[in-house]
Amino acid sequence: MSNEVKMQLVEGAQPTIPEAPKDITVTDARGRVIGVKKPPFLAQFRLQEALGESASNEAYMGSVFPVLYVASIDGDPIKTPTTKLQVEAILQRLDEDGYIAVFRAMQEHFSATDKTLQDQVKNA
Repeated sequence: MSNEVKMQLVEGAQPTIPEAPKDITVTDARGRVIGVKKPPFLAQFRLQEALGESASNEAYMGSVFPVLYVASIDGDPIKTPTTKLQVEAILQRLDEDGYIAVFRAMQEHFSATDKTLQDQVKNA
């Protein structure tokens, strides 16, 4: 497999700028409006580091991963968590209704791009 990068200059062509992650809002069963946004790629690794030993538990990681997608709750911005305590605080604030709404939004709006990334990694 070659690692060469080939470029072709096309006169008059405009560079493509990657699309910014889209912001989605969902309403949970309690009527709260939750902003959902695909997190930066690095956030996944930072979450694992923040969770320490708990990150080795795949079921736990799968359960807390949706927290990374929460951008706001009822207009209050939510920062990407950097500690286990912050993860738990977001989970507590979401509660079951909010968690389900975020999880469904992830599946509906972001699962295709996540699958594409997984396929690219497998084929690399």
